[in-house]
Amino acid sequence: MDFLDELQQRVLLGDGAMGTELLSLGVPPGRCLEELCVSDPDLVRGIHERYIEAGARLIETNSFGANAVRLAQHGCEHRVSEINWTAAQLAKDVAKGKGVYVAGCVGPLGITAEEAAARGIDRHEVFTEQIGALLDGGCQIIFLETFLDVSELLIALEAKQALHHCPAVALLTGNNQEEFRAAIARVRAADAEVMGVNCVDGSHALHLLEGLAVDAPLAAFPSAGLPQTHDQQLAYPTSPEAFATNALALAERGVRLLGGCCGVGPKHIAAMAAALREAAAPR
Repeated sequence: MDFLDELQQRVLLGDGAMGTELLSLGVPPGRCLEELCVSDPDLVRGIHERYIEAGARLIETNSFGANAVRLAQHGCEHRVSEINWTAAQLAKDVAKGKGVYVAGCVGPLGITAEEAAARGIDRHEVFTEQIGALLDGGCQIIFLETFLDVSELLIALEAKQALHHCPAVALLTGNNQEEFRAAIARVRAADAEVMGVNCVDGSHALHLLEGLAVDAPLAAFPSAGLPQTHDQQLAYPTSPEAFATNALALAERGVRLLGGCCGVGPKHIAAMAAALREAAAPR
């Protein structure tokens, strides 16, 4: 059974955040988190392993910002292929033999269309370079997440489709329900296989998805809320138990792929897995 077939049969659990987990383990703010796949692979590998132990059936590569535009901020713009290929290999090695899907994580470029044009940046080319390296590294799924601009998401989706027929998960973030629905319609028309929302809290994810009708599986990867600084560390307000409660509500809404975003760690995923198991148990 492949990924899309399994989504038709049951709710699948994804992982949680990579960036906030790395920061919580002492990686200094401002560090190129994606480069750690090369310089400290055991650190990244350990996070993948803990998510799988918590119940994740899909893990995302540590490659959210591993495109040439974002990597240029760290002087790593010429290491796109190396970093993404290594990120994919790390996740693939951890998942081997465990029935876990490996998704290549791709985030937005962090610049507007106008900025890209002014700098002579071909956004399609940038996404093609990153996605190609993730596919070469062994990713089975491409995971496009945290896009505010649906036009940019569609460029990334087009780049992926020109490279490979593997499934694409396309997640948007935002505040306005009407705009979100219109954007999801455009994403579905572009043949994304799975679509939904991430990087908003669970209650807002429910709001955005309320009344949404699409003929494709839905995904939701909420955050653990807005962080506050405590003892020079970011603290997120949503407890694992509250996160699990929101996850149950999202599953009841029809979401088939559930995971987490900023502030969501292995304990949140484990609580969600336990809550879903209990809900599915015979009475």
